[in-house]
Amino acid sequence: MATTSEVKAALDDISQSIKTERQAFASAKARIQTASGNLGLIPTTFAGVIAEIDGYVPTGAFETLAKDEKARLATEFVALKAEIDATIGGF
Repeated sequence: MATTSEVKAALDDISQSIKTERQAFASAKARIQTASGNLGLIPTTFAGVIAEIDGYVPTGAFETLAKDEKARLATEFVALKAEIDATIGGF
């Protein structure tokens, strides 16, 4: 049988564990929200180069590769942004 002081010490440990994880969650939540904001800036920040690539007529290897890479990055961007925003929606 546990003593009163052992029970109290265990309750204090439980409380500290909850506090630690609550703080970790708050930090993770803030970082995820920052990630969403940072991703949201990409279309504006890189609007010039995106428009440049969109205007390319793929007449050479560079233009073709740039358009292909932009398309792959756009797919990855949309998926990641949706996943992050869905996570935020669960908060």
